[in-house]
Amino acid sequence: MFKFYFRLFLFLFIFSILVICSYLFLSFWPPPIPSNIHKMLFEGITYIRDVRHTPRPIIIHVVTVDLTNPHIRFLVTPGEKSEGGEIGVSTTSQFLAKFKLQLAVNGSFFYPFHPLFSVDFWNAYPAHRGDPVNVLGFASSRFQIYSQANKNFKTLYISANNQVRFEKPIGRPIYNAISGQELLIKEGKLQNPFTGAFGDIPYPRTALALNKVAKTFMIFVVDGKQKNYSEGVTLLELAEMVQAYGANTALNMDGGGSVALVMEGASGKPILLNSPINGRIRGYERLIANHLGIYVHR
Repeated sequence: MFKFYFRLFLFLFIFSILVICSYLFLSFWPPPIPSNIHKMLFEGITYIRDVRHTPRPIIIHVVTVDLTNPHIRFLVTPGEKSEGGEIGVSTTSQFLAKFKLQLAVNGSFFYPFHPLFSVDFWNAYPAHRGDPVNVLGFASSRFQIYSQANKNFKTLYISANNQVRFEKPIGRPIYNAISGQELLIKEGKLQNPFTGAFGDIPYPRTALALNKVAKTFMIFVVDGKQKNYSEGVTLLELAEMVQAYGANTALNMDGGGSVALVMEGASGKPILLNSPINGRIRGYERLIANHLGIYVHR
């Protein structure tokens, strides 16, 4: 009996060491720095990967969407009201796969949220796909309104015929709508000083933007919290780079471990375009409330 328990203890000890070593490797060993890319992903959708080395390592992902293309349609994650929340969580990849989208990005801030690998590890929430949460700010998915407006959160509205506008609805009833925290740029002007989450420190970020003539929609994702790979940007740095790409108005979306940009691969399976980091684990997507997706009908 003693030998059995000793072997069990030894197995568990070695297993624990392997888990810890794997975690440390995934957390602190940076992947190779990728090259710059500028290519068409789908009809009307172009992708840019912009690799920078100053003021720190930064990898920026830029998606431009031609709003005049008749084959493009948008989808905000539908609400699924249940006891404890107005929507069930899923990763951005799960959202893309479920609705057979061609592109998807993370969306609104939400609650309740208790981060993975925080001090109170065992109470991490959400922990499972479908766990109920609430969206912060107005949200609508193809006429289904499931979250009401909040004065601290600004809204992006998208009509059924791909008109896009910030802050003011496009006709009634409202078609798609998704909210972020503050506007980074409004009618060409930087809105600094910014007060958003971790605004003054480099951080993973997502922003949604529109050019001056409202014909090009833009998605910006910046990887962060990955030393010597991509260490993120402040909100002011994000606003400046978004403006440099031609954005006239831009909205700061949920950041940190929520940041994820996904495309449909040739086999139909999701492919991550960025390098998300959740619980200090690189490549691990967070379960989040809602997302913005794009169909390209072929």
